[in-house]
Amino acid sequence: MALRLTNRVDLDVYYNAESARFDDRVLSIVTREAFRNIFAECPSVGFECDEVPIGGVIFDGEVPHIAVLPAWHGRWGPLLRPMLEWLYSLKSDIRVHIDYNNPKVRRFVEHCGWPVVDSDLHGTYHRMTRSGARSVARIPLELPSARSA
Repeated sequence: MALRLTNRVDLDVYYNAESARFDDRVLSIVTREAFRNIFAECPSVGFECDEVPIGGVIFDGEVPHIAVLPAWHGRWGPLLRPMLEWLYSLKSDIRVHIDYNNPKVRRFVEHCGWPVVDSDLHGTYHRMTRSGARSVARIPLELPSARSA
């Protein structure tokens, strides 16, 4: 089994993975076409297993949006660090909102150890930084190489 990041997310696979969480009322507004129009130009990376797309991350300039096909929940972990390295190359300090009614993402964020910095009626806000996490999601800063004298 070969997991890897790709240069772009497959928007159809992402939509399929994410749309499973929503009812028909929401999906009648956020159609596949509307989704493509919103996110087509955003930076992204895809997740693949044996060259088959399984999900990915879209960065809207402020917040990362992660979606993985249900069969791959809990199985894409080897891509976490490379995905975070890519994400932190775009923005080093990220604040994300996690809804109370999204237990899978809540467990993921808690597992990564991103601290709660605020909350509202709908969920909690977490701060994502290279060093502000548990070791599973900590991405060390690269040290400058020593210069020869």
